[in-house]
Amino acid sequence: MKRVNKYALYELAAPLLGFLASMLVLLLMVIVIGESPAKAINAIWKMTLASPARAATLLSMAIPLFLAGLAVALAFRASIFNIGVEGQYFFGAMTGAMAGIYLPLPAWLHVPVVVLAAMLGGMLWALVPALLKVGRGIHEVITTIMFNSIALALVNWLVNGPLSGVEGASLEAQTRRIQPTAVFHKLNAGFRALGWNVPDHVYLDYSLVIAVIAGFVVWFFLFRLRGGFDLRAVGTSVDVSQYAGIRVKSVQLGAFLASGALAGLVGLQEVFAIRGFYTYEIASGLGLDGIAIALIGRNSPLGVVFSALLFAFLKMAGYGLQIYTKVPNSVIYVITGLMILFIVVTNELVAKYIRALRKKEAV
Repeated sequence: MKRVNKYALYELAAPLLGFLASMLVLLLMVIVIGESPAKAINAIWKMTLASPARAATLLSMAIPLFLAGLAVALAFRASIFNIGVEGQYFFGAMTGAMAGIYLPLPAWLHVPVVVLAAMLGGMLWALVPALLKVGRGIHEVITTIMFNSIALALVNWLVNGPLSGVEGASLEAQTRRIQPTAVFHKLNAGFRALGWNVPDHVYLDYSLVIAVIAGFVVWFFLFRLRGGFDLRAVGTSVDVSQYAGIRVKSVQLGAFLASGALAGLVGLQEVFAIRGFYTYEIASGLGLDGIAIALIGRNSPLGVVFSALLFAFLKMAGYGLQIYTKVPNSVIYVITGLMILFIVVTNELVAKYIRALRKKEAV
């Protein structure tokens, strides 16, 4: 038990060391730019954790990042490189919005229906790349990247054409508004009742509950069910899994579709809580962020939680540096890239060290 704990601590140290190294580089860059490190740290603090409102905003920003990272991580666990989360959440958010606009349902039923519709949309958009992967051996990186572009073009045409809810000229093409019964209401009053003073302008809504449920379901499946064991085995070695009698193609198809379903949830907060309608101009780039979040979180649901919070922290830190100092926001993108590099390299070094220790102990 002590050895397991020791190795676990080594593995946990890798992302921490990568984060600390990237923060050190950030401070060095701040000095080179000619700004005070103390002023930069204060700016980051003021924008991220200085008040309950800032902390709640950080949590709110982390919700779609977590769902994107979870979708990618589940696919990675089965040796599936789902680079198509971007297109899947654009299409999933649209199908969810259609259910929220055109289905007349009571509130207690409407919200679950739009969530399922969004998951179905994301799953359907992942279906063709998944079938091409397991049926024809066509690499999913190629097909999912292509389907990202197709999804953006398709929803652009739909929102500007048959699904447009705009009468007359508009600077932003959009659908009709979501019905009140499908809107994601805020949970802020509940948090205030618990002592956390979350202001009304922060969006902590039903999407937070959806993210928590999704994370728990994925964790339970991966580590408590036989199907999760098979999926992790396939991710460890496809050849060994086939030899052990695991139906690798079925596992990978299921993981691919489940990843698409999770991706369909990414845009729900923006559509159903923030905007109240669908537009193809919803936040983009979350699919790419999800890849980095999954890698930093080591494809673990719990790791993805901390990784998503870290990414939200870095985004808000960038805003703070831009507002309160002369450090440009673009510096944060450099630091994010370096942090990913540092963590990947540190993970590899730690893994080699652990293998050497285990080999030595075996002798």
